[in-house]
Amino acid sequence: MQIDTCRSCQEAIELLKASRFDAIVLDYDLPGMSGIDFLKVIKSQGNDTPTIIFTGKGREEIVIKALNYGADYYLQKRGDPRLNFLELLYMIREAVRRHQTRLELRESERRFRESLENARLIAFQLDRSLIITFCNSFLLAFAGYERDELVGAHWIDTFITAQDRHKVEQFFASAMEGDLNALYFTCSIHTRDGNIRRIDLNNTLLCDSEGNVTGISCIGQDITDREIMEEEKTVSEERLKILFEYAPYAYYITDLKGTFIDGNRAAELLVGYPRKDLVGKNFLETGLLSPDDVPKAISLLARHVEGTPTGPEEFVINRKDGSQVVVELRNHPVRISGQSLVLGSAHDVTGRHSAEESLRRMNAKLTLLNIITRHDILNTVTALLLYIELLKEDPKDDTQKETLSKVEILAQAIKRQIEFTKIYQDIGIEAPVWQDMAHIISRESESAALHDVAVSSDIENLEIYSDPLLENVIHNLVDNSLRHGGGVTSIWMTSFQDEAGMKIVYEDNGQGVPVKEKDDIFKRGYGKNTGFGLFLSREILAITGLTIKETGTYGKGARFEIRVPHGCYRFIPKDQ
Repeated sequence: MQIDTCRSCQEAIELLKASRFDAIVLDYDLPGMSGIDFLKVIKSQGNDTPTIIFTGKGREEIVIKALNYGADYYLQKRGDPRLNFLELLYMIREAVRRHQTRLELRESERRFRESLENARLIAFQLDRSLIITFCNSFLLAFAGYERDELVGAHWIDTFITAQDRHKVEQFFASAMEGDLNALYFTCSIHTRDGNIRRIDLNNTLLCDSEGNVTGISCIGQDITDREIMEEEKTVSEERLKILFEYAPYAYYITDLKGTFIDGNRAAELLVGYPRKDLVGKNFLETGLLSPDDVPKAISLLARHVEGTPTGPEEFVINRKDGSQVVVELRNHPVRISGQSLVLGSAHDVTGRHSAEESLRRMNAKLTLLNIITRHDILNTVTALLLYIELLKEDPKDDTQKETLSKVEILAQAIKRQIEFTKIYQDIGIEAPVWQDMAHIISRESESAALHDVAVSSDIENLEIYSDPLLENVIHNLVDNSLRHGGGVTSIWMTSFQDEAGMKIVYEDNGQGVPVKEKDDIFKRGYGKNTGFGLFLSREILAITGLTIKETGTYGKGARFEIRVPHGCYRFIPKDQ
């Protein structure tokens, strides 16, 4: 949504002359003139842009004047600003939608009038005895007859099936007697080749100069295909209703303000309420959500107004019997009968949460065991290294000195490997979460600035679903640039979408990575430092299906590409 602002009414009037806008939002108190006077000016110029007055003025006479002079909506500022602006956004969209509908209706009427001039419709005339006195070429081609075969023939005998003859005769007789309801009716006719077609007839009485009815003029349209489509649509809607009603998961429909419109049987079982107790109520007044979840639910409403699907999002639902269930919600804005609504699904994940909690407790026990074991081993290795140092102070000969050095190297290797287990055990311990990439990059930029390295990024409003150690991955890339980049002075990060999902690119202006080392740098133990950095980074990303590879050109700097699959990234509104 693009918004242009003006500091005065005159500036706005000039801008409206030069540009076209989808909607106008204005206050009542404006520099130079009131909002009502501004409305008078632009409406007198023929400008029909939808207009919304958004003001703190709430007097009834002002509201009446605004609506009389062409305002589409009048919204008074009061209460929670977030709900005010949510309602304003809804009004803007509704005003634009209604205006577009009016324009489309005008265009449709224009086209209909134009097409009617050249319409190819069934046309014929009958006398009072229902003998055909005239028929057009379209009817001849439609029915498969020649003109001389139809003119003078009886309409009922020629076209109407035996079971419908009496009913159609009665319609024509009533029409000629002046029954207005009989001037429009639908009947079945059979063509020369035996096909049955359904036609809508629009009839006009033919009269002589004295006003006596001499016959009837009929214009008809073949509606056979339309009726077949309507029947198929009805059957399809019934099928969809059955699928909705008996789906194994809970489904519900709300409006854009969160008021329940419908729900299926699974939804009733999930919350414990019959749908009649919820339909017509807003989720805020049902008590289904805990107070802690309400702000998150309101933020989702704003995204639905923008037409953005949401989910999966977890909420705790309060059931009618006082128990609670954890559900995973997915919501999709939809259009039903021209109305903007939200179709949602709720999946009970209480069992999964219980299993996850059991797994967390088990992991906590294993972690404690690892810590104790690692601590004991490190103490033993430290003592071993101490004894080696004492022996090295007074070796018996060079052979023993060399042996002690080798033993010390092995002991140091054991120590590093044990220390590595501490780092590795933290991966995957915590559940993946949504993380703001801009915040992560900002924190790493501050660290890099201490080394006179500038970090630039155009990544905004992007969240990645990953292990909580995702920030360590970005930190490790920056640390590698500082340690091994060979004079790095700038780092650049960007992102873009493609068919496979999202790609996050990290680049520096250092020496880069030789071709033969591009795969090796991700192997455990490879490198100039501990050899665990990029190996761990790859393992952290793999928790949620993310991958990383080096694609830079040696001599021009390093370039790492992090591939994020669909479902593991999302864009968030700027105000969140």
